Amino acid sequence: RNKQGGFTLLELLVVVAIMAAIASTATFFLHDTDRRQAAGAHVMMMDQLTRGILQYQKLNQGKLPDNWDSLLASGDGSFTGAGPLSILSSDLMDNLKPITATIAGFTPVTTNVAAQSLYDSGVTQVRVVDESINHDGEACDDIRVLVESKANDVTPQNIFRPKAAKGCGNEDHVPLGVATAGVVVADTNWVPLIWSGSPLRVGVPIGGAAPTLIAFGVGADATLFAPARIGSLSAPPIYRHVENFEYNRFIVLFNVSNGPATLQAIIDGAGDTKDEELGELDNVRPT
Repeated sequence: RNKQGGFTLLELLVVVAIMAAIASTATFFLHDTDRRQAAGAHVMMMDQLTRGILQYQKLNQGKLPDNWDSLLASGDGSFTGAGPLSILSSDLMDNLKPITATIAGFTPVTTNVAAQSLYDSGVTQVRVVDESINHDGEACDDIRVLVESKANDVTPQNIFRPKAAKGCGNEDHVPLGVATAGVVVADTNWVPLIWSGSPLRVGVPIGGAAPTLIAFGVGADATLFAPARIGSLSAPPIYRHVENFEYNRFIVLFNVSNGPATLQAIIDGAGDTKDEELGELDNVRPT
């Protein structure tokens, strides 16, 4: 007689339990791989931006790219009453303060000095969010509600672009000040954000007071991405480790303490440096 073999119920349960354990372990490692791959991509983007800005400067008579995102918003798109954009990551804002703030260990610089330094390096104007702009009945004065709504096409990365480009930015770039015979008088309402985190994190040498570092967003309207400009890059990268309603561009820090402005560092939308992103990539430390 032939006996037909098969699994018992207990054996099937054991097999299912083993497969479930393997699947959960694989999911854990795949999740970790995705996180590390994203960190690796961000490191590459920060390298590309650094090289791109320095290359642009070399090919454009020593002038830095212009037309950055100011990281500021106001009721009419000017500097009057402007303050930090409400959808900046809280982690990023932990490292940024208004230029009027007193920050231990940093060299205080006036807005006139900052504007002159930037002007001498080719940075003359920025974009400011205009909170009076309205998109299909939804105003830019509550940006989180606006970008989370499905009734419009506004996105966090385009928030500084003009209304026609599905943003909340003013129609024209706002000049940092008025230049007469090369001497700049800054707009008295301009209160830019400056780096207030550890100077060592952004490559400032030990010893003496740290320089003042102006923070701008690397937005789509920067001349670094203008096709007609020599040395321009193709498109601004997006930083994806913030909430879906938060501003998700990278941030450039310009040193304005000693003559013409110079590039100090690129940080991400959560206020981390390249070294800190590398730490996440190597699983050395969370960022």
